[in-house]
Amino acid sequence: FHQYVLPEDPTIYVVNTNKTDKTQAPEGHENIKILPHIPYIQNKSFSEAEYLQFRERILNKLESMGLKDLRRHIVYEDIWTPHDIENNYNSNKGAIYGVVSNKRKNKGFKFPKKSQYFKNLYFVGGSVNPGAGMPMVTLSGMQVAEAIINGESS
Repeated sequence: FHQYVLPEDPTIYVVNTNKTDKTQAPEGHENIKILPHIPYIQNKSFSEAEYLQFRERILNKLESMGLKDLRRHIVYEDIWTPHDIENNYNSNKGAIYGVVSNKRKNKGFKFPKKSQYFKNLYFVGGSVNPGAGMPMVTLSGMQVAEAIINGESS
């Protein structure tokens, strides 16, 4: 990620949502979400050709790991880049896990949930303590809701 290249052998998060919710795909089909870890938006964007080459590497990897003939079974595909994430979710530089925790810049911590400047302003999300990813973002929201309900405004 420091070199800002699309990885040759990316870490890939794969989830099949219709295994727990049958409404997520028509009968006889599956809804597979494939999320490779890639760099957030920097000064130079990746080209469409680079993303298409990366797609091929991802499909090759998944097929070699047991998802046989995956390409042949794709009925619909929706490819998102960090630009799509930034535009749709207002995520800083299209980063899925929020602002990076950096020991030099922010002592390795995420931002606090409560504003230091405005009495009743709270924050939730991937850039806020306790951290990124759906479980932590959900926990962040629950903690803020509890703080508001309990009247914690200081």
